[in-house]
Amino acid sequence: MLNLKCDAWLLPTDSTVRIEQHWLRANPDLQGIAAASASKDFRAGTVLAEPVAAWEPADPLPVLTAVPLDGIWDSTAVARRLEAFVRAATGATSSPALRPYRLLAVPFFGTAGGGAGNHLGAMLRGLLDVCANLATKFAVDLVIVLRDKAAFSLAQKLRRDAGGSECWPSLGDELHAKAQGLGKLARSGHLVPFLGAGVSVSAGAPSWRDLLTALRAGVQLDEGAVAAFEKLAVLDQAGVLEQLYIDQHGSRAAFGEAVARAVDLQKYGLAPALLAAVPSSGAITLNYDRLFELACHDAQRPRTVLPENIPAVGNSWLLKLHGSVSQPASIVLTRDDYLGYNSNREALSALVKAHLLTHHLLFVGFGLADDHFHEIVHDVRRALPEGLSEGHHMGTVLSLFHEPLQSMVWKGKLDILSMPAESGAGHLNVDQSKLALAISGRELEVFLDMLGAYATDNHSYLLAPAYDAGLNHTEAQLRAQLLKLAEQPRPPGTEEVWALLDQTLDGLGHSANNEWRES
Repeated sequence: MLNLKCDAWLLPTDSTVRIEQHWLRANPDLQGIAAASASKDFRAGTVLAEPVAAWEPADPLPVLTAVPLDGIWDSTAVARRLEAFVRAATGATSSPALRPYRLLAVPFFGTAGGGAGNHLGAMLRGLLDVCANLATKFAVDLVIVLRDKAAFSLAQKLRRDAGGSECWPSLGDELHAKAQGLGKLARSGHLVPFLGAGVSVSAGAPSWRDLLTALRAGVQLDEGAVAAFEKLAVLDQAGVLEQLYIDQHGSRAAFGEAVARAVDLQKYGLAPALLAAVPSSGAITLNYDRLFELACHDAQRPRTVLPENIPAVGNSWLLKLHGSVSQPASIVLTRDDYLGYNSNREALSALVKAHLLTHHLLFVGFGLADDHFHEIVHDVRRALPEGLSEGHHMGTVLSLFHEPLQSMVWKGKLDILSMPAESGAGHLNVDQSKLALAISGRELEVFLDMLGAYATDNHSYLLAPAYDAGLNHTEAQLRAQLLKLAEQPRPPGTEEVWALLDQTLDGLGHSANNEWRES
């Protein structure tokens, strides 16, 4: 949660302002900062939430939120503390620049000794219900961060049971059906995310134009050449800047390092976090930053980054098609880089082409204007037998805009889904257009959230301890039967069969010590 780019986050504590050790990763001095921030009213229990003081404005704001010392933890206690947190967070933060609503992060609090640890299922149900109500009441987005697989799988199951119209009402029936279909593809192992620059925008990553502007600040461009420079295509502008870095800094390495500094962000937005939770053996990106691999690590789904880690170890990989900030010399930015791509990285293109043939690619934050992408798709279509290329759908594009002409160009090849709320943006002024774009960007996050709920294929909540209150009647009966099975004696000669049964029971959350706590 500490790596998520949000506006504020709930910091669980109590009236003594005790901070658990793992939260200190946000700031080694957080304990002292929190103690100095807590008012007399907070320590007395009459105020349940307060923002910490003297915090770096660019960083997500921690909000001290009291967990009851007496162990009393019911739905009313959850609701009171969450509402106090939201009120304090909205009062202490300004409206975000890149989203229509504030993004507030909530951990599975109260489960590590705060009173909810013995009835996690009931706590999770309450948390989901209260967050849904508060999001509407205060016009905020609340993201619940879960580190336990049982909690995550149960939360997704409860949301699926509630239905799309209740949990994702803004999407409409057509996008609901598309999200469910893509979720099914992910469960079967056939969905491969393809990430473009838009995935990193909510974290503050620069656009292509902004990146070139940042690079210009590192070199001197003759005043007489400025007008001619600005008339160049962006690839050629990048080439000019590269040469200026070589001339003025002595090496191309300085150019690559400048690019890396401009895009190497430390906190990811919501889109990478949601994509990281979607099961897939591989993923592809044109981005140089490390946000997606950081999100995957936090989601306990680490990925081997290609091509910098060859041979790949494990089944989950991320292909960084245009280079990485971890290896600045690998970054593809200029026209020469693009023209020399095939000769230098033919094996990487071949991997993309193979997945276009055998998997369904999900393009996110990708404007379909990349020449390299057009070349790959063209080669794939040529590789298909005659008569099959026209009807071969290679993937789905999640677009922030309604693009009827792009849909015409890619008809029969890609399914382009435009997010709602962008209609009429062409008739708006600049600020209104930015707002429409921000709303569409949020809807894309909502779509990914729904896709992720239907992609979840884990049922470890069924036998996990303290989750029984989250089950319906039929599931509770099945749980009881399976727990009886787990207690049966293992007579000689049945070891192999029991090994398979125990593996299944473990996958459903059964454990010998029957204990769990939020880390």
